Parts: sequence; C-alpha cells; structure tokens
Amino acid sequence: MSEFEPGADLVSRLPLPGHVVVFADGRWRRGWLIGREHEESGWTGLVQYEDDEGQERTERLPADQIALTAPPAPNEQAS
Repeated sequence: MSEFEPGADLVSRLPLPGHVVVFADGRWRRGWLIGREHEESGWTGLVQYEDDEGQERTERLPADQIALTAPPAPNEQAS
C-alpha cells in the first residue's frame, strides 16, 4: 500500500478526527476528516481545510478526493 491512496477504504476506517489531505479548489490541501457518511453513490467525508484566503471551510467531499498524503508532484518520482 502506498502512502497516497485516496478512497473509500481510508474514509471508512480512519479514526475521527483524522489528519488528511483533500483535493479542493484545484489542489491538494492539508485538512481534517471530521465525519463520514455512506450514501448510494459511495463514501463521502466531512472535511475541514483552509482555502487560499486562509478561511476555514467545512464541506463534504467524495472519498476519492481524500488521502493521507498528497500525491508526488509531476516532476518527482514515487519511491
């Protein structure tokens, strides 16, 4: 298992609250997973993070936008 594996397994099993990274507003950001819900379309996570203006945001994101670490940058090789 690599450190970067967004998805339902992480969202459904990570103890709450849990430190995560979230894909929001076009980039990966540090945040907290503070809740979760299983819907017909799959798992969603209730997350908190800071936007570009430094304002705290709380919103529901699909599991594939929540991970433990950000993916490697395009010019970095994964180890």
